Amino acid sequence: AVSQVQAGSGSVSIGGAIANTQFYILDANLQPVPVGVPGELHIGGDGLARGYLNRPELTADKFIPNPFGNAGHRLYKTGDLVRYLINGNIE
Repeated sequence: AVSQVQAGSGSVSIGGAIANTQFYILDANLQPVPVGVPGELHIGGDGLARGYLNRPELTADKFIPNPFGNAGHRLYKTGDLVRYLINGNIE
């Protein structure tokens, strides 16, 4: 989906995940949050990087085991606070 953003328009919808990618909105305990409740955006899937080059501490902090995927799969903790909208998009 495409939307036009204008100054002063408030929050912005980022749509949803693309093919072979998963978005998870999780609380501090890595549990999914309900629609409308803010949480941290985590990204997983085939296109996910392995980590930060020459930054093992940052990689360990941001690339965590995926509690919803197969063994060895990881999620990237973006640090972005988002929420699901009723229509399935993410704001």
